[in-house]
Amino acid sequence: MMLSYYPGCSLKTSSRFYETSIKGVFSFYGIQLKELDDWSCCGASAAHTVDEKLGYVLAGRNLAIAEGEGHQLFAPCSACYHRSKVTNEKIKEDRELRDEINRAISPLNCLGTAEVKNIIEVLHDHVGIERIVKKIAYDLSSIKVVPYYGCVLTRFTKTTPFDDNEDPVSMDTLLWALRMKLVSWPYKMECCGASKTLTNKDVTLRLSNKIMDMALSLGADAIVTSCPLCQMNLDLLPYLGRSDKNLPVLFLSEVFELALFGKLGGSSSHIIDVAQLLKKMKQVKDGHSRKT
Repeated sequence: MMLSYYPGCSLKTSSRFYETSIKGVFSFYGIQLKELDDWSCCGASAAHTVDEKLGYVLAGRNLAIAEGEGHQLFAPCSACYHRSKVTNEKIKEDRELRDEINRAISPLNCLGTAEVKNIIEVLHDHVGIERIVKKIAYDLSSIKVVPYYGCVLTRFTKTTPFDDNEDPVSMDTLLWALRMKLVSWPYKMECCGASKTLTNKDVTLRLSNKIMDMALSLGADAIVTSCPLCQMNLDLLPYLGRSDKNLPVLFLSEVFELALFGKLGGSSSHIIDVAQLLKKMKQVKDGHSRKT
């Protein structure tokens, strides 16, 4: 199947290895990505706080391009996904706003007909739990992880989220399908500091420290997230001033890399070392496991 792919700014800069990881995993499952032609910044978490209509226009332009391609729009970044989904619903429901946006993005035109999907939805809906389980090549059952959704991915007010607003379980299900040890924890929706890293790093240090400390106290081996900003903030902790122990922070697609290929293509892009984590894997062969 084919998806229109909106990488957003992060996956072309600070999180390039996330894009590479996604493409490798999706290709394995037969999912093709068609990067949006001439895509532009969606405004992410900033534009709409300065000018609400500008935020809608920025996201609406990309949605219009996706509509023209006729595919579902895949946005792996949590902020990009959130802004795209909210804007899509507003365009669909508010004719006056839709007309105003379309005047701004002309000759493009957006009707709000595109389906906006994040990485968890794509893996759930287009790959499926049964297929995920059957294709596992490496045993990850000795690795304990905490799923970290972040504060943006499911928190919608006037739009129906794909999972529970405050207690999502969809990523948990995917990690369970990969046979990892899931650790229940209360911080799956905590804020990591978001873009405060640029303006007040002490805020990010304080908030991300709490998340890392909680994961460590529960005996986790790694934190798993789908959000580029969350991954970056937690992975930056050693540079933000944290002197205590840290856990590797993996993207969801990287966990799939481990289960399918037994390696991480972007291991050198991680600030917090992942070497010890990789030693815990076992290769599945003829129904049995053996150490790699």
